[in-house]
Amino acid sequence: MLSIDLSSSAIAATASRQGLKIPILIDGRPVMPPGVVIGPAGEIYVGLDTTTAMSLPVDHRFIDNPTDLLGRPISAADEAQPDPVDLLATVLRHVTHHAAVHVNGPITALTVTIPPSWGPRRCGHISEAAARAGFPPPALVTAPAALAAYATMLGVTMSDGSCVLVCQADREPATLTVLQTAADGFRELATQQISLAHGLNHLIAQHVVQAATADSDPLQATITAAGSNEADVERALLESVRTARQLLTTQDKAPILLPVPRQPAVITRDDVTAAVQPLLDQIPRAVGGILDAADIDTTHLAQVVLRPALGVTALAETLAAATGTTPTLIDHTHALADGALPLTIVQEAGAAADARLPRVRLRVSDLTGALLLGACSLILLLQAVLTAYISTYSTWVVGVRTSLPQLGTAGALVMLTALAVAHLAPTTLLAGTPTASTPEPTTGSLIRRGYLTTVVGGIITAALYGLATGTAVEYDYTPYLKWTLGAALPLAACAALIAATAPRIPADALPAWLVMTRPAVTHAITATAGIYLMRAALTLSTPISTNTIAPIAGSIGAALVGIATALTISRSRTIRAITAPGLAVGYALVFTADTTSALIVGYLIALTWWGIRLTAHTLRLAFPQPGTALRRLADRTGG
Repeated sequence: MLSIDLSSSAIAATASRQGLKIPILIDGRPVMPPGVVIGPAGEIYVGLDTTTAMSLPVDHRFIDNPTDLLGRPISAADEAQPDPVDLLATVLRHVTHHAAVHVNGPITALTVTIPPSWGPRRCGHISEAAARAGFPPPALVTAPAALAAYATMLGVTMSDGSCVLVCQADREPATLTVLQTAADGFRELATQQISLAHGLNHLIAQHVVQAATADSDPLQATITAAGSNEADVERALLESVRTARQLLTTQDKAPILLPVPRQPAVITRDDVTAAVQPLLDQIPRAVGGILDAADIDTTHLAQVVLRPALGVTALAETLAAATGTTPTLIDHTHALADGALPLTIVQEAGAAADARLPRVRLRVSDLTGALLLGACSLILLLQAVLTAYISTYSTWVVGVRTSLPQLGTAGALVMLTALAVAHLAPTTLLAGTPTASTPEPTTGSLIRRGYLTTVVGGIITAALYGLATGTAVEYDYTPYLKWTLGAALPLAACAALIAATAPRIPADALPAWLVMTRPAVTHAITATAGIYLMRAALTLSTPISTNTIAPIAGSIGAALVGIATALTISRSRTIRAITAPGLAVGYALVFTADTTSALIVGYLIALTWWGIRLTAHTLRLAFPQPGTALRRLADRTGG
């Protein structure tokens, strides 16, 4: 799903992929100017602003924004008149091309943010432009609804049935809209445009010229005349004003270049406020009018959301005075594209709870990873038991010394073995095929069953490890049970959370999620080999038989544990390339009988972190809008 904002002063796009929002860079820029240039041979260039258009050859035609032409009648006799739908289709193709490159995959669905004043005619033009660009009809979201949805993503609370006033002033004319929240989004109650005789840039230019030039200067008459901004000189002045407004967002003063031979003028935010007073004066009356049209008053307003005009800081204060509510300012470039996605994301593929991935019959080769992990677990358990130093008095065992962290690792690897088996559940079947009486279960159901079985089976086996160790050494099993269960329980808790939330994962994100949940067998084997060598070096057991090679073998084992720890704790190749050699050398240097337990505990922590990271990734996919989900849960429990 790709969300494109066509209602702001610049085009922004955000892709939704596997529950994550990805802002799209268009031609290397966060946003793209909406300007389009038509060459003499009919070629179309997109993404140009007014400044660039001023340097174009005279046989090139510049259109500030193709969406402004939508809905206007096209004269068949005027061959020079462009088709705005063709222009918009070119813009859509350009944006979707960059989005496909950015997410490394095709764009199959579009969401487009439009002004609230658009009706069926211009909405139909958007669908036609999408069809010409090779896409199905897009989901259309009005700009006020997208802004309100983005405000909820910022933590603004809006209960069902409450009213919200949205002011979008970044694109002229400024628009006021009253929305009412509903279970499926927002319902528009009223909308109204605030029209001015001239644009804000023109008002500021007129104010600057009057303050910086003499009364007899012909520039005053020129800038005051209606339509004078079509001249090249006036267009350059207006572009300088726009640049100054941008600078005033971060500094107190900004220069404006006046036509030669005049000296540049300097403006402040107070100058902008004085220049745009015609807009500010209309705000109280416009607010009162739209509240009447929506049949509400200021007491019904739960929130006020403002998309501010560039450099006009006084607009927020004026709006707050007119409504009695401090507005929430939203000036993020991708706010509307991001906000539109939650309102249309339901149109994407369903969740894992409803999906059915293809399944194949289980083969012995599919169990290789699980069998190897189980073997590693048993090897560590047997070595810890067989190399235990048992102190006896007469026929009574009075003390046992063995590696408790190694027993903990054996318990953790048991849980990892169970996770490897659970990973096979959604995509394999033991035998037979589903029939009408036994329908094919959903992937979400298989994931839940598999991971819940993992929790139960892993905990029971880890507990049996502790009990078996106590029985084998004929001593109290309590310390062994604490370690085998203690190392397995964090992974069991992660598996339980995954079982509860994984069915909510979007169906299109399941393949990548399944790849990520596959336990890394190589890392576990590396850790097992390292732990085994360290224990063998300390106890002179198989395959170490002499004190000569014991330190070398122990250091090699410690290095292997360090490598396994680095590989387990991160999926980043860069981090692995940096940390693996460092931990290998460091572990090898510090290896002694006193540090062995600490080195093994470090690997256990890394294994636990792997489970936490996997669980966090699952939660992000299952709940892409955590704030909204938590608020709905709170409202439900509170009711």
